[in-house]
Amino acid sequence: MQVKTFTAPTMEKALAQVKKELGPEAIILSTRKLTEGLGEPCFEVSAATEQQPFGAETKAVPKDSSAEMINDLQEIKGFLSLLISSRDQLSQLQSNQPLAELYHSLLVRGLDEKQVFILLNKAVSDLNGDPLNRSSIFNAFCKRLVTKISFARPFRVVSNSVGPAVYTFVGPTGVGKTTTLAKLAAYLKIKRRIELGIVSLDTYRIGAVEQLKTYAEILEIPFVVAQSRSELRRALDDFSHCDAVLLDTTGRNYLNRDHVSHLRSLFENGRRFSHFLVLSATAKDEDLQQTIVHFRDMDINSLIFTKLDETVHHGCIVNQLVRFNYPVSYLGTGQRVPEDIEPATQKRLLSFLLPAGNQAA
Repeated sequence: MQVKTFTAPTMEKALAQVKKELGPEAIILSTRKLTEGLGEPCFEVSAATEQQPFGAETKAVPKDSSAEMINDLQEIKGFLSLLISSRDQLSQLQSNQPLAELYHSLLVRGLDEKQVFILLNKAVSDLNGDPLNRSSIFNAFCKRLVTKISFARPFRVVSNSVGPAVYTFVGPTGVGKTTTLAKLAAYLKIKRRIELGIVSLDTYRIGAVEQLKTYAEILEIPFVVAQSRSELRRALDDFSHCDAVLLDTTGRNYLNRDHVSHLRSLFENGRRFSHFLVLSATAKDEDLQQTIVHFRDMDINSLIFTKLDETVHHGCIVNQLVRFNYPVSYLGTGQRVPEDIEPATQKRLLSFLLPAGNQAA
């Protein structure tokens, strides 16, 4: 996107320069009236366009990333249009100290600027003219936020009426899928007394297989390794007496769509799979977003976020739950098995918006 600033004696001439240099599709970002040293009026216009300047070198864009680039540009254009159409709200945001402080506080916590801007505008509207103090704005913002986030309780009802329920743990390498599976296996086995089987598809990391095998032995849960779709089918047949089967998968770079397609092909055997997409709270916001986008073709049951103990900013978690319609089920808070996992709740997510150590806004 190209951004330029134009000045002219009149607004009409400034806009004419915009049209001439950036074209009729240019987006007006801001306008203001200036006064030069001799007192003569001067108008300044800032504008942006997605089009490349005439004569600029065109670089080839990989096919896989072209759609994502278009989506990114559309999102930027949409946000700029939103800011332009919300000038009054933006002025209020800048002039009202409690509102401005809360806005910047939420951005510091890692929340997406566009979503914060939209939700704060709606929160202010919900107050119907009441005084805009920090507490009232924050409470109204939280009420708006929780309406956009859903929660899942995937193990609320587990029965073997039509065969075992199969839950897979998918996601990038190093996010803690195996440990998360072990934590939930202990919960289901010990507290829920559910008959379980565990299958590992992770043939790349011998250590992970041995780790999961050890957990299974401690919990007295049958465990097998499957290296292909046919072996997976036989393993699930062997566990037909179980109420549920937990299935560990290989961690890959799922920013690569081909890896997601290969993983999805393993589950095309006529059975019903519920997939947990396991993500790290320490990952970059953009990487989390792209990973979720690449998993859209899979039937994701819910999101699980791990490593909450390894970062003080959890805004990237909230961002994904607002952007996408996937519910969140569990939060991983450490390495201990089975202690360091908890069901995701509204109260817990809202605590991410507060400065570390604070209990109130």
